Amino acid sequence: MSYKKFTFKVTLIGDGSVGKTSLITAYIEKRFKFDYLPTFGANIMKKEFAIPEKNALASVNFWDIAGQPSFKSLHKTFFGGSNGTLLVFDVTQPHSFESLSEWHKRFRKFGSKKAPGVVVANKIDLKRKIKTDQAKAFADKINYHYIETSALQNHNVTEAFQYLLDRLLPK
Repeated sequence: MSYKKFTFKVTLIGDGSVGKTSLITAYIEKRFKFDYLPTFGANIMKKEFAIPEKNALASVNFWDIAGQPSFKSLHKTFFGGSNGTLLVFDVTQPHSFESLSEWHKRFRKFGSKKAPGVVVANKIDLKRKIKTDQAKAFADKINYHYIETSALQNHNVTEAFQYLLDRLLPK
């Protein structure tokens, strides 16, 4: 039996220190890295897997985009060709939620206007400052799925990625 092969590019975007790298590490390596180093430019991690029910093999390149303002000039390059995005914010940092709209606009400008997306409320294991209703309303407004995660506790991490990947594979 021959499998259909698919390659996808998924970008994780949001302010610095919201947990994008931790989410990818938790998803791919099933662990949490306590020694945090900010992403410089972009970090690319790859995951390959079989989807027997769809008779497919998928190769996904996850682009972890640096959230610091000094890297804005690279967004056109980094966002281009993306098939989907996870728009990540830290529930303990209101400014990271407030900047989601700008991140989304930039992704739509330089990436795909039709790519599916997920708004990811990360660090829910900590005392939150952003209410679920508020974040969910934003996700609904931009027509993205909404999910709450904790990379530290590996809570809903797989579900966040799986939701997006399910939308990328043909039916």
